[in-house]
Amino acid sequence: MSSNTAAELDVHDSLIREAFIDPIRTVIVVDDEYPTLDSLIAKETSGGDPWNGSKEDVERVHRLLGFARARTKPWLVDVHDGKKVTTEAECGIAPHLDHSDLLVLDYHLDGNEGNGDKAIGILRKLARSNHFNLVIVYTKGYQGDLNRVVREIALGLSYPEPAFPLDADDRKSLVDALEQWEDDNEGITEKLKAQVSDDTYLRLRTKCPGNSDGILGMEEGKNILALWNKRPAANKIKPKQLTKWLLAEKQQELANQFSKEPLGNIQVGQSADINWIRTDKLFITVLSKECAPDEFETRLTDAIKTSSPSPHRLLLTKMRAEIDQQGVSAEAVILGNRHIQAEWLNDFLKPDTVDTRAVIHNTINRHWEALGDELSNNLRDFAEELRSHFAPIGIKGVMEQCGLSPADVGTDESLKRFNCFSSTKPIDRSHLTTGHIFQIDIDGGAPSFWICLSPACDMIPGQKSYPGLSDCIPFIAAKLDEVSGNKALEKATENVFLFLEIDDEIKTLSIYKDGNPAGKLEWEQKFARNKGRFQQENQITLGSIVEAETELKGEWLDARVVAQLRSEYALNLLQRIGALLSRPGLGMNFKNKK
Repeated sequence: MSSNTAAELDVHDSLIREAFIDPIRTVIVVDDEYPTLDSLIAKETSGGDPWNGSKEDVERVHRLLGFARARTKPWLVDVHDGKKVTTEAECGIAPHLDHSDLLVLDYHLDGNEGNGDKAIGILRKLARSNHFNLVIVYTKGYQGDLNRVVREIALGLSYPEPAFPLDADDRKSLVDALEQWEDDNEGITEKLKAQVSDDTYLRLRTKCPGNSDGILGMEEGKNILALWNKRPAANKIKPKQLTKWLLAEKQQELANQFSKEPLGNIQVGQSADINWIRTDKLFITVLSKECAPDEFETRLTDAIKTSSPSPHRLLLTKMRAEIDQQGVSAEAVILGNRHIQAEWLNDFLKPDTVDTRAVIHNTINRHWEALGDELSNNLRDFAEELRSHFAPIGIKGVMEQCGLSPADVGTDESLKRFNCFSSTKPIDRSHLTTGHIFQIDIDGGAPSFWICLSPACDMIPGQKSYPGLSDCIPFIAAKLDEVSGNKALEKATENVFLFLEIDDEIKTLSIYKDGNPAGKLEWEQKFARNKGRFQQENQITLGSIVEAETELKGEWLDARVVAQLRSEYALNLLQRIGALLSRPGLGMNFKNKK
């Protein structure tokens, strides 16, 4: 960002303020020294728990109220007594704080001599909520040291990184090698450990999550390599193995400070007098109590800017704010169209529906689309400003700022996941339909994958009657052949490959043998019990006609629907099998030259 002009920085400030700051309406302050409305009333009425603090603290609250009310968009401020926050009361206070847009939290709620455990407890509760929270931690620090506060909060919101520890055998061999190294260089183990400080650990978690090798690109990693280069010639320790052990040891050392449950990805940053901590649902900056309340907005904006939110993060944050601020107006427009509402309501409440899940899904989709259309104008203007600001920086520069890697663009993994997102969607039916992919597990063998390729209208339970099939519905199923990721990616635009996320893994399959459109397409007539309706967890019972002892018999197997294609992709495959089944066979009266 240092190369940007002042004007560009002003644009960036404006975008951040519009997405994060302007939507703030309510502010809650939690402090063990500030007067609350209850305590001031108690003082005047001589009842309850009257305020008996210092005039300085009253003046701080007064300045905060003055600033909040003088803003163009005033903030509504409430003060909560931090002394009343106990371990037992945290469950009660967190939902109350969850309703605020900005929390100003005193770090030492047990007085200046206490620790930050209570404050971290509140932050953990908020990090588990479904509401995004902006937090200013307001503190005198430890003798003015804010970095220690930042570190303690970041560690308190962290969860052990599962990728760091070595397995038992690797750890034993490395410890043995280190002991031999100690014989030649006493104290080398402690020298190596000293290179991985708490700050180094957190910085690595931010820059290279889940990758212990990332430390080798940091200054501390260079120091480790310098020590490693001086090891005895016979010592076979490898750098990557050594750094992983060092990080595992550091993580074990910090174990007591970590959260007992995952609270999302943790990122930490510090530069000059600006600091920030981000989890999936929290953004925190730590400010000194010497910072005046009228500086809060600027300091919070600077912290968010320094964290380099991606254009898409800014856009999504703006979208959330737009729904909150303009949603009622958009809702009025949508509900005001009485004729469309009548049709939608009629579809929603039809008593004879055969697929309640699909009806509910369609109703939600219609209203989401209508709401998005009403709100899109403001979002379009914001998105245009985003692009105008970030485009001159360049794709590579923006990605590096946002913690993304340009090297990920075009990789097999990113293309697989992109294609998967483009061609599939969450399962939104409660019965089998066109484009459903189901998995059949076979005892002692690999599971097989099939796709339903009968027209959707034929798959509606009760839509058609089939003589002799009172409980079953027939359909065409094509067997999917698993192909290599490379082959699927090289010919992805031919629309004969499927990219499916199954059990957290992207599988690449094709309706053709080996992914060759000129090859064999294996299909069967199958039958679905209960008219194709799903049992729990998208389970379904399917039948096939098989030959047994020279006779044709029905074989029933349990299957599970694991994915659903988007309609346009499913129709493409339906057309292909339709062409196959309706081919005229013109070559029957001709002979090839031998």
